Amino acid sequence: MMSGDRVRFTLSDIDKNHAANARAAQKAFGLTCSEAYNAVRTEQTIICRPSQFARFLIWRSEEVDGNRFKQLNAELLPALHLDVVLDVTRNQ
Repeated sequence: MMSGDRVRFTLSDIDKNHAANARAAQKAFGLTCSEAYNAVRTEQTIICRPSQFARFLIWRSEEVDGNRFKQLNAELLPALHLDVVLDVTRNQ
């Protein structure tokens, strides 16, 4: 059974690794190149499944030295949480 949990985080560019963040977001969340770069540029808040977030972190860590997890301000949300943000949980 799939969990209804979600992760909410801010795709901030504080570490100046915008290209690496955008590439990882594109692959992990099924975003177009333009959508991913815009999400990083505008410091978009994203809601995703925990498995999508794990893939994002793995791909991001391949390119970013000193992978600063804390800067993402990530939190695990209960299944019934609703928010007006970029929800990528339906993307592959």
